[in-house]
Amino acid sequence: MAATPTLAWAWDPADLVAFRRSLACLGCDLAGANLARADLRASTLAGSDLSGANLYYSRLIGADLSSAQLGGADLRGANLFYATLTAANLSGADLSGANLTGADLSGADLSGTDLSGANLFAANLAGATLRRTDLGTASLHRADLSGAVIDETRLDTALLCETRMPDGTHADRDC
Repeated sequence: MAATPTLAWAWDPADLVAFRRSLACLGCDLAGANLARADLRASTLAGSDLSGANLYYSRLIGADLSSAQLGGADLRGANLFYATLTAANLSGADLSGANLTGADLSGADLSGTDLSGANLFAANLAGATLRRTDLGTASLHRADLSGAVIDETRLDTALLCETRMPDGTHADRDC
């Protein structure tokens, strides 16, 4: 169940109560909420505003965060195993060390996001925007980057194995 926020601003208390009851809240305002280490497995937050939220080490396994606003959110070490983040805005978020195994990030905006050390095994990043994204030591094993925009993003320290690149080719540098 969701942890009680101890430090939050701008979020709607009624939305938080509704979310805690059912772990479902479409289009909720939880901007800046403190949900650090919360168990949010299989939750539904599609279209919700979680900008600047503290989701440090939260468990979001199988969560639906499609079209959610997560800009500037702290998702360090979060477990987003098979989460749905299609068309989500994660610009400027910190996802360092996060587990995004099998996550669907198609069409997501990851501009300026810190994904250093993140596990993106078999993640779908098709059509995602990764401008100035930190992928240092991130694992992109079997990830799909087809059609992704990777301007000003260095891949030299990221793990590339069976990785589908933006141009449709496969990179097997680290297999």
